[in-house]
Amino acid sequence: MSFEISPFILFIATFTIFFLFGMPIASAMISSSFLYAMTKGISLSMMGTRMFTGLNNFALIAIPLFILTAEVMSRTSVSDRIFGFCRDLVGYIPGGMGHVNIATSIIFAGMSGSAVADAGGIGNMACQAMVDEGFDEDFSACTTIASSTVGPIIPPSIPAVVYAMVANISVGKLLFGGIIPGFLMGFMMMVYVYIWSKKNNGPCLKWQGWRYYLAHLLHSFFSCILPLLTPVILLGSIYMGVVTTTEAAAVAVLYALILGVIVYRTMKLSDFIESLKSVFIASGSVLLVIPASKCFSFVLTAENLQDTLYYAFTSFAGESQVMLIICITMLFLILGCLSDPNVNIMVFVPMLLPLINNSGLDPIHVGTCIIVIAMIGNITPPVGVVLMTTCSLRHLSMERVSKCLVPWLILLMCEVVLLWAFPGLVTWLPNMLMGN
Repeated sequence: MSFEISPFILFIATFTIFFLFGMPIASAMISSSFLYAMTKGISLSMMGTRMFTGLNNFALIAIPLFILTAEVMSRTSVSDRIFGFCRDLVGYIPGGMGHVNIATSIIFAGMSGSAVADAGGIGNMACQAMVDEGFDEDFSACTTIASSTVGPIIPPSIPAVVYAMVANISVGKLLFGGIIPGFLMGFMMMVYVYIWSKKNNGPCLKWQGWRYYLAHLLHSFFSCILPLLTPVILLGSIYMGVVTTTEAAAVAVLYALILGVIVYRTMKLSDFIESLKSVFIASGSVLLVIPASKCFSFVLTAENLQDTLYYAFTSFAGESQVMLIICITMLFLILGCLSDPNVNIMVFVPMLLPLINNSGLDPIHVGTCIIVIAMIGNITPPVGVVLMTTCSLRHLSMERVSKCLVPWLILLMCEVVLLWAFPGLVTWLPNMLMGN
Protein backbone atom coordinates (compact mmCIF):
# COMPACT_ATOMS: atom_id res chain seq x y z
CA MET A 1 0.00 0.00 0.00
CA SER A 2 1.62 3.21 -1.23
CA PHE A 3 1.38 6.47 0.65
CA GLU A 4 1.80 9.70 -1.30
CA ILE A 5 2.08 13.15 0.34
CA SER A 6 0.44 16.03 -1.47
CA PRO A 7 3.06 18.53 -2.80
CA PHE A 8 1.16 21.38 -1.14
CA ILE A 9 1.10 19.59 2.23
CA LEU A 10 4.84 18.96 1.85
CA PHE A 11 5.34 22.64 0.97
CA ILE A 12 3.45 23.84 4.09
CA ALA A 13 5.17 21.28 6.34
CA THR A 14 8.71 22.10 5.18
CA PHE A 15 8.12 25.85 5.41
CA THR A 16 6.75 25.48 8.95
CA ILE A 17 9.64 23.26 10.05
CA PHE A 18 12.28 25.57 8.54
CA PHE A 19 10.61 28.60 10.13
CA LEU A 20 10.27 27.02 13.57
CA PHE A 21 13.90 25.90 13.56
CA GLY A 22 15.07 29.47 13.08
CA MET A 23 15.83 29.61 9.35
CA PRO A 24 15.46 33.18 7.97
CA ILE A 25 11.96 33.53 6.62
CA ALA A 26 13.11 34.39 3.08
CA SER A 27 15.30 31.27 2.96
CA ALA A 28 12.44 29.15 4.32
CA MET A 29 10.09 30.50 1.64
CA ILE A 30 12.57 29.84 -1.18
CA SER A 31 13.53 26.35 0.04
CA SER A 32 9.95 25.16 0.49
CA SER A 33 8.89 26.69 -2.85
CA PHE A 34 11.70 24.97 -4.75
CA LEU A 35 10.86 21.67 -3.05
CA TYR A 36 7.24 22.11 -4.21
CA ALA A 37 8.44 22.82 -7.76
CA MET A 38 10.58 19.65 -7.82
CA THR A 39 7.72 17.44 -6.57
CA LYS A 40 5.38 18.96 -9.19
CA GLY A 41 7.93 18.66 -12.01
CA ILE A 42 8.11 22.45 -12.50
CA SER A 43 11.29 23.83 -14.06
CA LEU A 44 13.62 25.24 -11.42
CA SER A 45 15.05 27.67 -13.97
CA MET A 46 11.56 29.12 -14.36
CA MET A 47 11.37 29.53 -10.58
CA GLY A 48 14.76 31.24 -10.57
CA THR A 49 13.69 33.59 -13.35
CA ARG A 50 10.51 34.40 -11.45
CA MET A 51 12.56 35.21 -8.36
CA PHE A 52 14.78 37.79 -9.95
CA THR A 53 12.15 39.41 -12.16
CA GLY A 54 10.58 40.41 -8.85
CA LEU A 55 13.56 42.71 -8.28
CA ASN A 56 13.29 44.29 -11.73
CA ASN A 57 11.62 47.46 -10.49
CA PHE A 58 13.21 50.90 -10.44
CA ALA A 59 11.25 51.95 -7.34
CA LEU A 60 13.02 49.33 -5.23
CA ILE A 61 16.29 51.27 -5.46
CA ALA A 62 14.71 53.76 -3.06
CA ILE A 63 14.82 51.18 -0.22
CA PRO A 64 18.64 51.03 0.25
CA LEU A 65 18.84 54.78 -0.37
CA PHE A 66 16.33 55.51 2.42
CA ILE A 67 18.32 53.24 4.75
CA LEU A 68 21.60 54.91 3.76
CA THR A 69 20.15 58.36 4.54
CA ALA A 70 19.24 57.20 8.04
CA GLU A 71 22.65 55.55 8.53
CA VAL A 72 24.54 58.70 7.51
CA MET A 73 22.34 60.85 9.75
CA SER A 74 22.77 58.54 12.75
CA ARG A 75 26.58 58.45 12.39
CA THR A 76 26.89 62.24 12.52
CA SER A 77 25.78 64.66 15.24
CA VAL A 78 22.28 64.79 13.76
CA SER A 79 20.72 62.36 16.27
CA ASP A 80 21.99 64.38 19.23
CA ARG A 81 20.78 67.63 17.69
CA ILE A 82 17.29 66.22 17.03
CA PHE A 83 17.11 64.78 20.53
CA GLY A 84 18.16 68.12 22.04
CA PHE A 85 15.54 70.00 20.03
CA CYS A 86 12.77 67.60 21.08
CA ARG A 87 13.86 67.81 24.70
CA ASP A 88 13.62 71.61 24.64
CA LEU A 89 10.31 71.46 22.75
CA VAL A 90 8.24 68.99 24.79
CA GLY A 91 10.41 67.99 27.76
CA TYR A 92 8.50 70.33 30.10
CA ILE A 93 5.12 68.65 29.54
CA PRO A 94 4.16 66.12 32.25
CA GLY A 95 5.72 62.92 30.99
CA GLY A 96 8.82 64.83 29.85
CA MET A 97 11.20 62.34 28.29
CA GLY A 98 8.31 60.12 27.19
CA HIS A 99 7.15 62.95 24.93
CA VAL A 100 10.74 63.51 23.82
CA ASN A 101 10.96 59.83 22.86
CA ILE A 102 7.83 60.07 20.70
CA ALA A 103 8.80 63.42 19.17
CA THR A 104 12.25 62.15 18.15
CA SER A 105 10.60 59.13 16.50
CA ILE A 106 8.30 61.43 14.53
CA ILE A 107 11.15 63.62 13.31
CA PHE A 108 13.53 60.73 12.64
CA ALA A 109 10.71 59.01 10.71
CA GLY A 110 11.21 61.70 8.06
CA MET A 111 14.72 60.36 7.48
CA SER A 112 14.74 56.59 8.02
CA GLY A 113 11.53 54.89 6.84
CA SER A 114 12.35 51.93 9.07
CA ALA A 115 10.92 51.04 12.48
CA VAL A 116 13.95 48.90 13.36
CA ALA A 117 16.37 51.74 12.53
CA ASP A 118 14.35 54.04 14.78
CA ALA A 119 14.14 51.62 17.70
CA GLY A 120 17.78 50.55 17.50
CA GLY A 121 19.22 54.03 16.99
CA ILE A 122 17.74 57.25 18.30
CA GLY A 123 14.93 55.31 20.03
CA ASN A 124 17.44 53.48 22.22
CA MET A 125 19.01 56.82 23.16
CA ALA A 126 15.59 58.24 24.11
CA CYS A 127 14.75 55.09 26.09
CA GLN A 128 17.92 55.45 28.16
CA ALA A 129 17.10 59.13 28.75
CA MET A 130 13.68 58.12 30.10
CA VAL A 131 15.26 55.61 32.49
CA ASP A 132 17.81 58.21 33.64
CA GLU A 133 14.97 60.63 34.40
CA GLY A 134 13.28 58.06 36.65
CA PHE A 135 10.79 56.31 34.37
CA ASP A 136 10.08 52.62 34.81
CA GLU A 137 12.30 50.65 32.41
CA ASP A 138 9.44 48.55 31.02
CA PHE A 139 7.34 51.66 30.32
CA SER A 140 10.35 53.36 28.71
CA ALA A 141 10.92 50.34 26.46
CA CYS A 142 7.23 50.20 25.51
CA THR A 143 7.25 53.90 24.62
CA THR A 144 10.25 53.29 22.35
CA ILE A 145 8.68 50.20 20.76
CA ALA A 146 5.30 51.82 20.13
CA SER A 147 6.69 55.13 18.85
CA SER A 148 8.96 53.29 16.39
CA THR A 149 5.85 52.25 14.43
CA VAL A 150 5.61 55.88 13.26
CA GLY A 151 8.85 55.42 11.27
CA PRO A 152 7.37 53.51 8.30
CA ILE A 153 4.16 55.61 8.28
CA ILE A 154 5.60 59.10 7.85
CA PRO A 155 7.58 59.26 4.59
CA PRO A 156 10.08 58.04 3.57
CA SER A 157 8.61 54.57 4.05
CA ILE A 158 10.04 51.23 2.96
CA PRO A 159 6.70 49.34 3.30
CA ALA A 160 5.02 52.07 1.21
CA VAL A 161 7.50 51.48 -1.62
CA VAL A 162 6.89 47.72 -1.41
CA TYR A 163 3.10 48.13 -1.30
CA ALA A 164 3.04 50.60 -4.21
CA MET A 165 5.13 48.23 -6.32
CA VAL A 166 2.86 45.26 -5.56
CA ALA A 167 -0.42 47.14 -5.98
CA ASN A 168 0.79 49.21 -8.96
CA ILE A 169 -0.23 52.55 -7.43
CA SER A 170 1.55 55.89 -7.09
CA VAL A 171 4.45 55.73 -4.63
CA GLY A 172 4.31 59.50 -4.18
CA LYS A 173 0.62 59.55 -3.25
CA LEU A 174 1.07 56.65 -0.86
CA LEU A 175 3.96 58.47 0.83
CA PHE A 176 1.94 61.68 1.22
CA GLY A 177 -0.99 59.60 2.47
CA GLY A 178 1.02 58.57 5.53
CA ILE A 179 1.80 62.08 6.81
CA ILE A 180 -1.44 62.86 8.67
CA PRO A 181 -1.88 59.30 10.06
CA GLY A 182 1.73 59.38 11.30
CA PHE A 183 1.32 62.68 13.13
CA LEU A 184 -2.06 61.57 14.49
CA MET A 185 -0.43 58.41 15.82
CA GLY A 186 2.27 60.45 17.56
CA PHE A 187 -0.31 62.83 19.06
CA MET A 188 -2.38 59.96 20.48
CA MET A 189 0.74 58.42 22.04
CA MET A 190 1.70 61.72 23.65
CA VAL A 191 -1.81 62.04 25.11
CA TYR A 192 -1.44 58.57 26.63
CA VAL A 193 1.99 59.42 28.09
CA TYR A 194 0.51 62.61 29.57
CA ILE A 195 -2.37 60.70 31.21
CA TRP A 196 -0.01 57.97 32.47
CA SER A 197 2.36 60.56 33.90
CA LYS A 198 -0.42 62.46 35.66
CA LYS A 199 -1.61 59.22 37.22
CA ASN A 200 1.84 57.90 38.16
CA ASN A 201 3.57 61.23 38.89
CA GLY A 202 5.90 60.86 35.92
CA PRO A 203 8.96 63.15 35.87
CA CYS A 204 9.48 66.10 33.53
CA LEU A 205 11.97 68.96 33.14
CA LYS A 206 11.63 71.80 35.62
CA TRP A 207 9.82 74.79 34.11
CA GLN A 208 11.97 77.95 34.30
CA GLY A 209 9.77 80.47 32.54
CA TRP A 210 8.87 81.38 28.99
CA ARG A 211 12.02 83.42 28.38
CA TYR A 212 14.29 80.51 29.26
CA TYR A 213 12.10 78.08 27.29
CA LEU A 214 12.02 80.16 24.08
CA ALA A 215 15.74 80.96 24.23
CA HIS A 216 16.72 77.29 24.52
CA LEU A 217 14.11 76.18 21.98
CA LEU A 218 15.31 78.66 19.34
CA HIS A 219 18.94 77.71 19.96
CA SER A 220 18.26 73.98 19.57
CA PHE A 221 15.99 74.59 16.58
CA PHE A 222 18.63 76.49 14.64
CA SER A 223 21.24 73.87 15.58
CA CYS A 224 19.22 71.16 13.81
CA ILE A 225 17.30 73.14 11.18
CA LEU A 226 19.35 71.63 8.34
CA PRO A 227 18.56 67.99 9.27
CA LEU A 228 14.91 68.96 9.74
CA LEU A 229 14.86 70.06 6.09
CA THR A 230 15.57 66.48 4.89
CA PRO A 231 11.92 65.35 4.62
CA VAL A 232 10.99 68.76 3.22
CA ILE A 233 13.53 68.39 0.41
CA LEU A 234 12.52 64.78 -0.25
CA LEU A 235 8.75 65.36 -0.37
CA GLY A 236 9.02 68.79 -1.94
CA SER A 237 11.02 67.48 -4.89
CA ILE A 238 8.48 64.68 -5.41
CA TYR A 239 5.55 67.10 -5.20
CA MET A 240 7.07 69.56 -7.69
CA GLY A 241 7.68 66.70 -10.12
CA VAL A 242 11.39 67.47 -10.33
CA VAL A 243 12.37 63.89 -9.48
CA THR A 244 10.82 60.47 -9.03
CA THR A 245 10.59 58.86 -5.59
CA THR A 246 13.79 56.89 -6.22
CA GLU A 247 15.66 59.96 -7.42
CA ALA A 248 14.38 61.89 -4.39
CA ALA A 249 15.88 59.18 -2.15
CA ALA A 250 19.24 59.70 -3.91
CA VAL A 251 18.94 63.46 -3.33
CA ALA A 252 18.28 62.77 0.37
CA VAL A 253 21.47 60.66 0.57
CA LEU A 254 23.49 63.44 -1.11
CA TYR A 255 22.04 66.02 1.28
CA ALA A 256 22.84 63.84 4.31
CA LEU A 257 26.44 63.43 3.09
CA ILE A 258 26.79 67.19 2.59
CA LEU A 259 25.65 67.74 6.18
CA GLY A 260 27.95 65.05 7.58
CA VAL A 261 31.07 65.77 5.54
CA ILE A 262 30.98 69.52 4.79
CA VAL A 263 28.65 71.23 7.27
CA TYR A 264 29.17 69.32 10.54
CA ARG A 265 32.44 67.59 9.52
CA THR A 266 31.64 64.54 11.63
CA MET A 267 31.41 61.96 8.82
CA LYS A 268 34.72 60.27 8.01
CA LEU A 269 35.44 57.82 5.21
CA SER A 270 35.51 54.95 7.70
CA ASP A 271 32.06 56.02 8.98
CA PHE A 272 30.69 56.05 5.44
CA ILE A 273 32.09 52.57 4.77
CA GLU A 274 30.46 51.31 7.97
CA SER A 275 27.20 52.93 6.84
CA LEU A 276 27.41 51.09 3.52
CA LYS A 277 28.01 47.79 5.35
CA SER A 278 24.91 48.38 7.48
CA VAL A 279 22.90 49.25 4.36
CA PHE A 280 23.97 46.03 2.61
CA ILE A 281 22.85 43.99 5.63
CA ALA A 282 19.57 45.84 6.25
CA SER A 283 18.46 46.26 2.64
CA GLY A 284 19.58 42.72 1.81
CA SER A 285 17.18 41.29 4.36
CA VAL A 286 14.36 43.41 2.88
CA LEU A 287 15.14 42.89 -0.80
CA LEU A 288 15.66 39.12 -0.40
CA VAL A 289 12.07 38.91 0.80
CA ILE A 290 10.81 40.13 -2.59
CA PRO A 291 12.10 37.24 -4.78
CA ALA A 292 11.23 34.84 -1.96
CA SER A 293 7.69 36.18 -1.92
CA LYS A 294 7.47 35.77 -5.69
CA CYS A 295 8.25 32.04 -5.34
CA PHE A 296 5.90 31.69 -2.39
CA SER A 297 3.11 33.50 -4.24
CA PHE A 298 3.61 31.25 -7.27
CA VAL A 299 2.93 28.17 -5.14
CA LEU A 300 -0.14 29.75 -3.55
CA THR A 301 -1.42 30.77 -6.98
CA ALA A 302 -0.77 27.29 -8.40
CA GLU A 303 -2.89 25.87 -5.57
CA ASN A 304 -5.64 28.48 -6.23
CA LEU A 305 -5.32 29.86 -2.72
CA GLN A 306 -6.15 33.35 -4.01
CA ASP A 307 -9.52 32.04 -5.22
CA THR A 308 -10.14 30.38 -1.85
CA LEU A 309 -9.32 33.63 -0.05
CA TYR A 310 -11.48 35.60 -2.49
CA TYR A 311 -14.53 33.36 -2.02
CA ALA A 312 -14.01 33.21 1.76
CA PHE A 313 -13.95 37.00 2.02
CA THR A 314 -16.86 37.55 -0.37
CA SER A 315 -19.01 34.92 1.33
CA PHE A 316 -18.33 36.49 4.72
CA ALA A 317 -18.38 40.17 3.73
CA GLY A 318 -20.87 40.06 0.88
CA GLU A 319 -21.39 43.57 -0.52
CA SER A 320 -20.49 45.25 2.77
CA GLN A 321 -17.37 47.45 2.78
CA VAL A 322 -17.36 47.37 6.58
CA MET A 323 -17.18 43.58 6.71
CA LEU A 324 -14.43 43.58 4.06
CA ILE A 325 -12.47 46.09 6.13
CA ILE A 326 -12.86 43.87 9.21
CA CYS A 327 -11.63 40.84 7.23
CA ILE A 328 -8.58 42.71 5.90
CA THR A 329 -7.76 44.06 9.36
CA MET A 330 -8.04 40.69 11.07
CA LEU A 331 -5.99 38.97 8.35
CA PHE A 332 -3.03 41.35 8.64
CA LEU A 333 -3.20 41.45 12.43
CA ILE A 334 -2.91 37.65 12.56
CA LEU A 335 -0.19 37.59 9.89
CA GLY A 336 1.69 40.32 11.77
CA CYS A 337 2.09 38.04 14.78
CA LEU A 338 3.73 35.39 12.60
CA SER A 339 5.69 37.05 9.84
CA ASP A 340 7.54 40.14 8.62
CA PRO A 341 5.30 43.05 7.43
CA ASN A 342 6.99 43.26 4.02
CA VAL A 343 6.45 39.52 3.50
CA ASN A 344 2.77 39.86 4.36
CA ILE A 345 2.36 42.76 1.96
CA MET A 346 4.21 40.98 -0.87
CA VAL A 347 2.34 37.68 -0.54
CA PHE A 348 -1.21 38.63 0.42
CA VAL A 349 -1.88 42.07 -1.08
CA PRO A 350 -1.88 40.68 -4.68
CA MET A 351 -4.52 38.15 -3.57
CA LEU A 352 -6.70 40.91 -2.12
CA LEU A 353 -6.35 43.37 -5.00
CA PRO A 354 -9.43 42.10 -6.91
CA LEU A 355 -11.53 42.49 -3.75
CA ILE A 356 -10.11 45.94 -3.02
CA ASN A 357 -10.58 47.15 -6.59
CA ASN A 358 -14.17 45.87 -6.74
CA SER A 359 -15.13 47.27 -3.34
CA GLY A 360 -14.99 50.93 -4.32
CA LEU A 361 -12.42 51.70 -1.60
CA ASP A 362 -9.67 54.18 -2.42
CA PRO A 363 -6.43 52.20 -3.07
CA ILE A 364 -4.29 54.85 -1.32
CA HIS A 365 -6.59 54.71 1.71
CA VAL A 366 -6.50 50.90 1.85
CA GLY A 367 -2.75 50.81 1.30
CA THR A 368 -2.01 53.20 4.16
CA CYS A 369 -4.34 51.33 6.52
CA ILE A 370 -2.73 47.99 5.65
CA ILE A 371 0.75 49.46 6.24
CA VAL A 372 -0.33 50.74 9.68
CA ILE A 373 -1.80 47.34 10.57
CA ALA A 374 1.32 45.58 9.28
CA MET A 375 3.49 47.83 11.47
CA ILE A 376 1.53 46.72 14.54
CA GLY A 377 2.80 43.23 13.70
CA ASN A 378 6.34 44.60 14.10
CA ILE A 379 5.76 45.00 17.84
CA THR A 380 3.63 41.93 18.61
CA PRO A 381 5.06 38.59 19.78
CA PRO A 382 6.24 36.07 18.82
CA VAL A 383 7.90 37.50 15.68
CA GLY A 384 7.77 41.26 16.37
CA VAL A 385 11.25 42.32 15.24
CA VAL A 386 11.10 45.74 16.93
CA LEU A 387 9.96 44.13 20.19
CA MET A 388 12.84 41.64 20.05
CA THR A 389 15.37 44.33 19.05
CA THR A 390 14.46 46.63 21.94
CA CYS A 391 14.31 43.83 24.53
CA SER A 392 17.70 42.60 23.33
CA LEU A 393 19.31 46.05 23.49
CA ARG A 394 17.81 46.82 26.91
CA HIS A 395 18.30 43.26 28.31
CA LEU A 396 14.63 43.02 29.26
CA SER A 397 12.19 40.12 29.49
CA MET A 398 10.16 39.89 26.30
CA GLU A 399 7.20 38.42 28.21
CA ARG A 400 7.13 41.25 30.75
CA VAL A 401 7.49 43.97 28.12
CA SER A 402 4.75 42.35 26.02
CA LYS A 403 2.31 42.63 28.94
CA CYS A 404 3.23 46.28 29.46
CA LEU A 405 2.73 46.85 25.73
CA VAL A 406 -1.00 45.97 25.77
CA PRO A 407 -2.29 49.57 26.32
CA TRP A 408 -0.10 50.76 23.44
CA LEU A 409 -1.51 48.07 21.15
CA ILE A 410 -5.05 49.15 22.08
CA LEU A 411 -4.06 52.74 21.27
CA LEU A 412 -2.69 51.73 17.87
CA MET A 413 -5.86 49.77 17.11
CA CYS A 414 -7.88 52.91 17.89
CA GLU A 415 -5.75 54.65 15.26
CA VAL A 416 -6.60 51.91 12.75
CA VAL A 417 -10.33 52.30 13.47
CA LEU A 418 -10.08 56.08 12.98
CA LEU A 419 -8.27 55.69 9.65
CA TRP A 420 -10.84 53.20 8.34
CA ALA A 421 -13.75 55.33 9.57
CA PHE A 422 -12.45 58.63 8.19
CA PRO A 423 -10.72 58.03 4.82
CA GLY A 424 -10.03 61.76 4.47
CA LEU A 425 -7.32 61.44 7.12
CA VAL A 426 -5.37 59.50 4.49
CA THR A 427 -6.63 60.75 1.14
CA TRP A 428 -7.10 64.49 1.70
CA LEU A 429 -3.43 65.50 1.53
CA PRO A 430 -2.32 63.41 -1.49
CA ASN A 431 -5.48 64.34 -3.41
CA MET A 432 -4.98 68.03 -2.65
CA LEU A 433 -1.32 67.98 -3.66
CA MET A 434 -1.32 65.49 -6.53
CA GLY A 435 -4.94 65.34 -7.73
CA ASN A 436 -7.60 62.63 -7.49
